[in-house]
Amino acid sequence: MIKYGIWLQLVLGAGNSKIKDILNNFGNAEKVYRTNQKARKASGLFTVGELKRFEMTPLTDALRIMADCKLHNIDIILLGDKKYPYCLSVIEDPPLVLYIKGNLPDFDSIPAVCIVGPRKVSDFGKKAAYSLGYRLAKSGITVVSGGALGTDTCAHAGALKSGGKTVLVMGCGILSDYLPENEKLRAAVSKNGCLISEYPPRFQASRYTFPVRNRIMSALTLGTVVIEAGLKSGALITARHAAEQGRDVFVIPGSPDKKEYTGSNRLLRDGAKPLLDASDIFNEYIVRFPDKINIERAYSGSITEGDSRKKTQEVKEKQKNLNETLSKEAKIVYNCLDKQKFLPEEIRNTGLTASQIISALTELEMEFLIKAIPGGMYEKM
Repeated sequence: MIKYGIWLQLVLGAGNSKIKDILNNFGNAEKVYRTNQKARKASGLFTVGELKRFEMTPLTDALRIMADCKLHNIDIILLGDKKYPYCLSVIEDPPLVLYIKGNLPDFDSIPAVCIVGPRKVSDFGKKAAYSLGYRLAKSGITVVSGGALGTDTCAHAGALKSGGKTVLVMGCGILSDYLPENEKLRAAVSKNGCLISEYPPRFQASRYTFPVRNRIMSALTLGTVVIEAGLKSGALITARHAAEQGRDVFVIPGSPDKKEYTGSNRLLRDGAKPLLDASDIFNEYIVRFPDKINIERAYSGSITEGDSRKKTQEVKEKQKNLNETLSKEAKIVYNCLDKQKFLPEEIRNTGLTASQIISALTELEMEFLIKAIPGGMYEKM
């Protein structure tokens, strides 16, 4: 059956929205293969171009792909297989074929969150993606992203650093030579999670493949986090898919006068959930996954067990080092914190807007310099 599924996906292309209708009509991919052109045309399910590709795509193409996958330890999962994630199968346009390098998590029983943002991300965005990826993965949440430069790379790197699980959904084939500078990252992800693609192993990337890929990222997860998004950002496509699929959309607020947050702020205006700190995600899912999410472990950072004097010194050293890489706004807010516990509205004389202060607090919280506590308050670490 696998060879017929691969063959049918070669004919129809990735992201085809008619997969379910075709399978419901014919029964399975093998029956589509064995049906003559007259009957295929009579079904009314195929375009003229697709009918031509039926005649131009031999089954041997699928057999070559299967051999290539076997040689490189790439698993092939068809829609309807027991291993196929149910959460992905129920969307309107599920992939007919998934190619997997590594160990596919059980997305239907474990929490997973998608992190997206631009390739040209700000310094704050890089740190936010890295810190969020680290904390989520350390808590037991699988971090999903797309393996691109910028935001995606930072999210994957943070998850890997924590020792947790991360999944990279590719917009090309797993054996494609796209983005060679991230080859080591993909290798690391395949050992600590997996690579996923609906494209044949050597299929090359194009400007069209990544938007098609984004629906998979959102469908595999409980929610999508938008780190930054300008007016025309691929992150907005993933957020739209998430909303349409009934998933949550979290957005880090940004200053309205910065173009990299134009799309982000519009998402917030349209009902997305503001992400002020990582606890917003934990609070959303801990009730559903009390035995899978370990919040205490997520906030343990890199501080090891030992005497309190050693811990205090490590925290101070960490704060000193992190403070050297903070954004200008975060430094201003941090230097204005004159109380151990405080409310955001108690921060005065910064010269910053309320939105800038919220963004700065998010950065400080993600860098372990402050932490959120009950009552909408924060506490200096």
